[in-house]
Amino acid sequence: MTEQTNNRRNRKRRSQAEFDITDVNWREKFENAVEFCKKNVKYISAAGLFIVIVIVLVATTGKQKQEQPLDSTEAIVAETEATTETTENYSVVAENYAQDAYPEINDLIKKYYKAYANGKVKKLAKLATPVSDTEKSYISVFSEYVKSYKNISCYTKKGLEEGSYIVSVYLEIKFNDIETTAPGLDFFYVRTNEDGSLYIDNLYSQFNMSNQEQPLDAEVASMIEEFEQQEDVIKLQTEVQQKYEAAITSDEALKTMVETTIPDAITVWASDQAAAAKAAEEARIAEEEAAKKAAEEEAAKKAAEEKLAAERANAVVVYATDKVNVRAEASETAEVLGQLEIGAQTTRLEDKDGWSRIDYNNGTQGYVKSEFLSTEPVAPEAAAETGEAESTSTGGNSVAEGNVITVQESLNIRESMSQDSAKVATVFAGEKVTVIMSYAEGWTKVQYGDKTGYIKTDLLQ
Repeated sequence: MTEQTNNRRNRKRRSQAEFDITDVNWREKFENAVEFCKKNVKYISAAGLFIVIVIVLVATTGKQKQEQPLDSTEAIVAETEATTETTENYSVVAENYAQDAYPEINDLIKKYYKAYANGKVKKLAKLATPVSDTEKSYISVFSEYVKSYKNISCYTKKGLEEGSYIVSVYLEIKFNDIETTAPGLDFFYVRTNEDGSLYIDNLYSQFNMSNQEQPLDAEVASMIEEFEQQEDVIKLQTEVQQKYEAAITSDEALKTMVETTIPDAITVWASDQAAAAKAAEEARIAEEEAAKKAAEEEAAKKAAEEKLAAERANAVVVYATDKVNVRAEASETAEVLGQLEIGAQTTRLEDKDGWSRIDYNNGTQGYVKSEFLSTEPVAPEAAAETGEAESTSTGGNSVAEGNVITVQESLNIRESMSQDSAKVATVFAGEKVTVIMSYAEGWTKVQYGDKTGYIKTDLLQ
């Protein structure tokens, strides 16, 4: 069914079968509710609710201050013989209404309205299926204002398939503390279960037809479209509409109930539905983002593990040729993570720019100068007599890290460990330098003011 056809049917149902919008205040309330929906459409749609149901009489149409059902003489029937009308999807015989001709249908509908008036959504869901959570919530709110449904009368035509029926239901709503009942007209599509019992196919309820929470069968929708255009159906709708208008005209309290009290309550309900849907949508997005982040972290962890596994597959076992510092980065000034003792065995993962990245201390990686590692085992007694490669204490040809030394004579500070390297600065006799690190090569790296460079170690002792 096209969107245009669906919209036309909904407009027709609202104008002929649900409410009178001639009253200025009622029109204003309806427009306000629609505006609310437009502003909150992304959240209302998430809740499965496209339109606020301010049409509070459940497709109620007629208006009259009486509690007598339409009698057989008022039952609208076509005055001409039945004719066959054909559409693309469905061929229907425009048969006459049969009023209260199926006791089992009347019984089903009366049980439905009894459960509806009492807000018994679980019981109602056994008679009509499917009933969405949104419709259940709506029924709970609306039923708070209803005492009972009276004078129910069923006008029935055969449905699309065997054992199915289109049912127009005349009823009168008795609202709490309101003397006059409100005549109305509802619509149902009734089907037969495999065991022969009847049930209401709630896909074609006024609620779902208005809100399109769940998709409709195209053939059934087409059949209903034809049904609503039949002469006796329109005539019945018109009669009940007139009864309804007469009822609210005769009772100001009833008019206030259906045009102010209930619409306001339904607007609040719709707002709550939108707020709940918004919160649920935000929670869903947050959950998806958290899941995405967790997946990314897991993927990164797996990639790192695979990289490490690949590196270990190509790793080389090496041995420390001297007592040497293990640093956090490939830099002589980087944080010291620990030390390798002479002859200590470790795994080299990478050798680059004079530094070896090693698998150190239960998976922690660190860096050691490559010159102090060998692929051949090293016995502890084979270490160089010059002491540690990167000493952190005094002794031998080295100066303790962190010592502040007053030089006895003027000394040049070099850019690297070579007499031929560029001069960084000159420290004069009586001035102080701070030791950064002594090296086996016989040089010590020092800090002099804001300058750093190298001085022969023996000149500092």
